[in-house]
Amino acid sequence: FCNYLWFNLIIMQEQWELNPDYASKSRFKRIKKNHKKEFISCFNNLNKIKDLLEKGAKLSELHYHPAFFRSEGKGLFRVGESGVRSAKALRLYVYPDGKTRTIYILGIGTKETQQADIAAAKTIIKRLA
Repeated sequence: FCNYLWFNLIIMQEQWELNPDYASKSRFKRIKKNHKKEFISCFNNLNKIKDLLEKGAKLSELHYHPAFFRSEGKGLFRVGESGVRSAKALRLYVYPDGKTRTIYILGIGTKETQQADIAAAKTIIKRLA
């Protein structure tokens, strides 16, 4: 019983939570409607990052590997789509907080909105940190 309890405590410590509280629901709905395959791909890739973190990978090890995960500086990362033919380049902006084991979903956008999306996400991170 004691070993089972310790095993469950270790497993529970490794879990990461996704938190979409700071994301614009209307924007996510619009992007999903207009670019459904790319939207699904971004979230599938986010789940891959979450799985890697839960297996003990460090954020510093994940920068550019996998290729769809890139740092935008100041703790902000973008998750791109992959495996979608003729895809619109989407970027899902996230802030992984190692202290709370929470991945904050901050925004989503295209190449055209990239600079504004990054600035808005970094403003949210300042409030979270």
